[in-house]
Amino acid sequence: MGEGTGSQGVQKHALRFFEEEVVFLFHITDGCNLACNHCFINASSPAASEFSLEEAAGIIADMKKLKTSHIAISGGEPTLHKDFVQILKAAHNEGFTPDFVTNGTAITDGLAEAVRDFVRCILISVDGPEEVHDAFRGKKGAFRRTMKSIKILKDHDIPFSLQFTVTKESLPFLEWIAETASQLGADTLKLEPLFSGGRAGRAKDIVHLCLNEKEIDELAETVTHLYGKYLASTSVFMGIYSKKVLVEHPCNAYACFGDSCHRGAKNDPRELIILPDGSLVPVDPCLHPAYYMGNVREKSLLQVVQDYFGSSQQLQFLELCRRVHREKVIPYLYEAIPWSQILVDESWRNNCD
Repeated sequence: MGEGTGSQGVQKHALRFFEEEVVFLFHITDGCNLACNHCFINASSPAASEFSLEEAAGIIADMKKLKTSHIAISGGEPTLHKDFVQILKAAHNEGFTPDFVTNGTAITDGLAEAVRDFVRCILISVDGPEEVHDAFRGKKGAFRRTMKSIKILKDHDIPFSLQFTVTKESLPFLEWIAETASQLGADTLKLEPLFSGGRAGRAKDIVHLCLNEKEIDELAETVTHLYGKYLASTSVFMGIYSKKVLVEHPCNAYACFGDSCHRGAKNDPRELIILPDGSLVPVDPCLHPAYYMGNVREKSLLQVVQDYFGSSQQLQFLELCRRVHREKVIPYLYEAIPWSQILVDESWRNNCD
């Protein structure tokens, strides 16, 4: 962490806390044991970037000072971090009960026992039946290891949810994943359309798998059907906004601007992401770096946030949100609107050389 930039120095001035519910997604490592083509972290083995326990604990302490609502731990594959359990304990000591996101291949009885009192829920990626999942995740045997991990979590009575990445190839398996989630006892099932992420190099590898606007809209209708069918056992939802809600209440997606909001919402982001290299990103990890808030390896998280509020950097991002809402959201043709995906695309389009 940068010297002379810690919380003590910031407290000489009035601190700006989060006044809305703000969630942190904390990528503690980019190390991973799989080889997914769609990985926006560019994970590797061994890890190229990873937070130490001391760094992670300091960042989590600053999240508490900022009045963060909730945190989720991710990677790479976070369970491979040598201090993973200690990081969860550090979050617990600050009053958080975090979730964590995992590919589900490295959960053992010992790990389950160690984390059971420190987590709210574990989000596990399952992307189709065995052959489909293994091909998508780049490793044969990944599906069976994930199913074994789910059994371990059930044996230890630890809540878990499933996340299913929806691609053109996995569309036929929507009913399968809903039935599977229900039978396994998952609390929720999140259907997440694959997105190329704005970066041209990465997009070329996966763009043929991404859903188009019409397919996303049709997916939303299917999700409504699955939600009703499986509500008694598993809540099925989709990481997509309703156009009606977003047009009438843009504060849901960090598109409001203080006094102009119908309910007086502040300019707090709804989600902040800390990438393994320390970059602090609003809304979506694939946003163009020109809109990053700062780096928590160079300054404390508390200092980065304080420097950001009211800065020209924040105003630039708010203007991007405002323009995208006006030019893209309001005239959007379909009811299911992938706000963050559109925002990411526009952020890169704004910064093309």
